[in-house]
Amino acid sequence: MAALIAGITGVSDSLLAGAAVVGLVAFTCSAMLTAVYVVTLAAWLAAVLARPETGFQPLGAFVIALLSLVSLSIGLAIRRQFERAQSLALQLEVSEREVAEQLKHERDLIADELHDIVAHEITIVALHAAVLDRTEDMQTRSQSQTAIREAAVQALTDIRRVLGMVRGEENLSPERVSSPDGITGTIAAVTKELGQAGIAVTADVPSDLRLPSASLVALTRVIRESATNVLKHATGARTVSIVLRVERGWVHLTFADDSPPARTAGLPASGYGIMRLRERFRLFGGTFESERKSQGWVVSASLPLSG
Repeated sequence: MAALIAGITGVSDSLLAGAAVVGLVAFTCSAMLTAVYVVTLAAWLAAVLARPETGFQPLGAFVIALLSLVSLSIGLAIRRQFERAQSLALQLEVSEREVAEQLKHERDLIADELHDIVAHEITIVALHAAVLDRTEDMQTRSQSQTAIREAAVQALTDIRRVLGMVRGEENLSPERVSSPDGITGTIAAVTKELGQAGIAVTADVPSDLRLPSASLVALTRVIRESATNVLKHATGARTVSIVLRVERGWVHLTFADDSPPARTAGLPASGYGIMRLRERFRLFGGTFESERKSQGWVVSASLPLSG
């Protein structure tokens, strides 16, 4: 509109202002609008130069063109720096978010490890310490002392491993298997621990079982957490059954006890272990349930072997 008015009235001085504004247009507007403005300014300059009565000299047209070019270059340079700053700010935000997520992930892994130590080995120590207070039978006391000593040593070993994780000396990969012997070693350890508490364990596991490492970690955690809960909350249980089946691309685990209702060992419960297991199986696309049935507590967990 300014170019149209100036062309009608014959005012050419406003070309200087138009040339100076090129940089502002380049910084604030899109490339297409900037191009339209530059073309309009050039047509305006040519129209003024073509009218002899304006007295406009070619040198003045050169100065205005040079001023327009310099203004355009400055505007584009500022725009590039501004866009670069925005891009760097976005990258920094994304990087900070990734670091925060990684820290949260590592804190969750360390919390899982600490929960396993506190809820498992310390539970065994607490239960057998209570046995020592209630019995004078030397054989029973000897078994409880052995169980306390082994659980304490294992707890110290696990705590050192967690400290190594915190210091970065050990890998925090979620595929890290908590038991070097996998399912077989975990069931053997659980059988020994529950056996020391007078609970018989029967296990039905395929001999040729092959599982992905992530599935193996999840299932061993279910077995350990379930065994801990039997010791803490299923006082009166005499038998535990562990059944593992692989059917149609899924692995199914059932951990059941025969505990009577409303009887516990009186140890505090946070519900953290069950919550984390349910979350882990949900992320893997599986299912996890823990409920009391007529025959006792039953834990059921299923995972797809692929996907």
